[in-house]
Amino acid sequence: MGLLKFILTFIAVYYVFKVLSRLYLAYVLNKFKNNPFSHTKNKSSDEKEGDVTIDKMPKGNSKNKNVGDYIDYEEID
Repeated sequence: MGLLKFILTFIAVYYVFKVLSRLYLAYVLNKFKNNPFSHTKNKSSDEKEGDVTIDKMPKGNSKNKNVGDYIDYEEID
């Protein structure tokens, strides 16, 4: 009796999940269909197209000064 109850519960949960996922997918697709380029809008309206902005400045000097000895090469004829 316990196994039959488990199987019927599993089937009921499966069909409820199937219906809810189908409704949610239809909602998402309709939302995207109505405004497909909503994610590509710039958040800053005062910037013109082609302007370059730097959001984050690097922390300190990133070059390592202690990289080794410099060897001056001479060209051999």
